[in-house]
Amino acid sequence: MKRLFATGIIYIFLFILLIAGIYNLGKNFNENIVPDDKVVVTTEEIQGGNKIPENTETPEDNGNSTDKMEDKVIVKGDISENVTPFNYNTTADQYLLDLCYASLYKMKDRKCIGKDISSIYDKKRNATTYTISLEETAKTTSGEAITADDLLFNYYLRADTSYTANGNISALPVTGLQEYRYGTRNITAIKKKISQKLKKPYKRTAALIRKNIIRPVLEKEYKWVCSLYNQEIYDYITSKYPRKKDLFVYFFAYGTDYKTKRKSVKRVINDVIKSYGSNYKRLGKITGENYRKQAESIALHVIQTDKKFQFRTKNISGIKKLDNYTVSITVKGKRKPGFAKRLCSMYIVSMKTWGNTALFDGTSQFGFRRGRAENILKGKKISGDETGNYTIKEKKDGIYTLEKRKN
Repeated sequence: MKRLFATGIIYIFLFILLIAGIYNLGKNFNENIVPDDKVVVTTEEIQGGNKIPENTETPEDNGNSTDKMEDKVIVKGDISENVTPFNYNTTADQYLLDLCYASLYKMKDRKCIGKDISSIYDKKRNATTYTISLEETAKTTSGEAITADDLLFNYYLRADTSYTANGNISALPVTGLQEYRYGTRNITAIKKKISQKLKKPYKRTAALIRKNIIRPVLEKEYKWVCSLYNQEIYDYITSKYPRKKDLFVYFFAYGTDYKTKRKSVKRVINDVIKSYGSNYKRLGKITGENYRKQAESIALHVIQTDKKFQFRTKNISGIKKLDNYTVSITVKGKRKPGFAKRLCSMYIVSMKTWGNTALFDGTSQFGFRRGRAENILKGKKISGDETGNYTIKEKKDGIYTLEKRKN
């Protein structure tokens, strides 16, 4: 009996060792995986003792650098050409922005300028109010303080009907947000007009759908097609279509007799885009995405830019400035603590740099022309930082050289 017991103990011990070995092997294997969308950081940052994020590679240092290692970071990778605090697509985009721009919510590798975020639930109104306090020391590289007015600018910009970039807050249950977006309390009447416009899009609506949905989606899909050629798992399809433009046509001009012979990549992409017209539903069937919400925002924008339209709702009732460094945001329902992340994890920029202070009064104007948020996104590029840990010293051939910010 004792022998059996001892044997059993030995087997249990061996089993535990086996499990531990498998766990460590899997852990080491996962830690060494670097996805295709990688960020490359030079050894200047490593030697400076800064934390290297996940999914990074560190090339060997040739020992010729004369800069102070802790003051310099060089970032390269799959960084989008139009990357801004509002437009970002890749892991490399976000890593770069995390270093140079701040958030209200504490996140990995991103500086936080939110001093405090508290919440209180009002059972009678069935609403949760978040009070967001800014660090009074938060400043831009030019020395301008980031204040509550800048927060209003950031939130109203992302709530605008013409805002089509990342971080759109239109889906958040902020009190009064929908009334503000529709410009009236009679939302039902506006929704009927939207449905009519989308049922048979006329010239302007159709053009905006092509510009803001069809074109960006298909251009992004072409990049996705190109990425397949770097992965062995897709050899079965890339070997069949050795030219990328042919594979793009196979996926997105499926069922047509379109020929790419003697046509440039640019022309092929434009021809495929043209073939969809403003039919976002057809595009959705191909990509597996639903673009209805985006199309509705476009139709609403067309309605509101008509000279006869009058905005009857001037602001978002649930967003209020309490003092120079404090803003409150009220959302419908009882919310869990984690909801603050959804509400506050955006890149904060200064209104002076990105907006127009002459168009701000904090009551009905918020740093840009209502319904014209896209004007802020046009032609704007990263030239420095707002409140982050680093400033961009130089950009060349997709490589960004950052310098640590002097406090």
